[in-house]
Amino acid sequence: MQQSPKPRLQHLDMLRGLCALGVVVSHLRALLVVPYAEAARHGLLDKFLFTLGGLGHECVIAFFALSGFLVGGSTLAAMRAGRFSWADYGAARLSRLWTVLIPALALTALWDFAGAALGPAGAYQGALAAVLPSGPTPAEPANHSLATLLGNVFFLQTIETPVFGSNRPLWSLANEAWYYLAFPLLAFAFFHRAPLVRGLCASAGLLTLALLPAEIALLGLPWLAGALAADHPARPSPARALGGALATLAAIGVAHAWRSIFGDVILGCAIAYWLRDLAAFRPFGGLYGGAAQGLSEISYTLYAVHFPLLLMLWFWLLAPGQSQPGVAVLLRMAALMAVALLYATAVWFLFERRTNVTRGWMRGLMRWRPL
Repeated sequence: MQQSPKPRLQHLDMLRGLCALGVVVSHLRALLVVPYAEAARHGLLDKFLFTLGGLGHECVIAFFALSGFLVGGSTLAAMRAGRFSWADYGAARLSRLWTVLIPALALTALWDFAGAALGPAGAYQGALAAVLPSGPTPAEPANHSLATLLGNVFFLQTIETPVFGSNRPLWSLANEAWYYLAFPLLAFAFFHRAPLVRGLCASAGLLTLALLPAEIALLGLPWLAGALAADHPARPSPARALGGALATLAAIGVAHAWRSIFGDVILGCAIAYWLRDLAAFRPFGGLYGGAAQGLSEISYTLYAVHFPLLLMLWFWLLAPGQSQPGVAVLLRMAALMAVALLYATAVWFLFERRTNVTRGWMRGLMRWRPL
């Protein structure tokens, strides 16, 4: 019998889509607009642009909490019900990551080589780092070596290798992959009956975290908070949802004022427990529902592929110029956002849309036994 598809958590879909857009807006602001200190004016609209364009990192922290809520929560539910399978889990997680990541790496190489040919000399070696610190720098030029490519395929970026090429957003995929491994190992230590298995799983999970850089391990706390929040669902409560939203806004302020790993952890945990209330509310349907589903569907692809394309276009067409905030630059940002969305949708259609096919193939491979 085929299982019926899980109902979509519409408001979480919308949050995930908005976070992906927030990352793109942050990069567009860095590419197109002069830094805040160099802005000729600081009106209300200008401050809104700089504020909205400065939330890219916070959006990634929200992704960690969302991932913990969705992946960690379903893992705990499967373990409680006694239907957790390492083969199914491994196939699901690897197919989810690789179906987008591997094409994204190939596209990164394509756009970086095009940008090197069309843009200013030395752009990918950091020649324009003084103008664009979010791009390649002399200390961290775009690296296209085979070792870096393989390191990114196996989620070792920021651990043993740099991110591949110019695709800086790929840093967070290493975090995700190792949380996917460490969490079920530690959870299995609680749910399995055999003491030996529990001890081995706990040791393996703790060793995995101990071998990671401290920052990656600490950013697993929002992921864990998301999983625990999903394991304790809430009934709909407008008052509590409003309180969660206000707590999240306050945590964003803390994270901005206290630029450290601890501010990120506070923000991620605040978001994680707000997710319970967002998940509890009934869907709205209509245009909101369609937008939420559409943005959520392409959010991972959009996150993974947008930056090399936008950077290439800036190097080719605009570098080293940046604009003062105003209507003209907003229109340019909107045009490039439309390009990024169309591009991500096309890449999603070619690759991420087929994740379930890849998952089925990998599940069969993991369950294969020689005759």
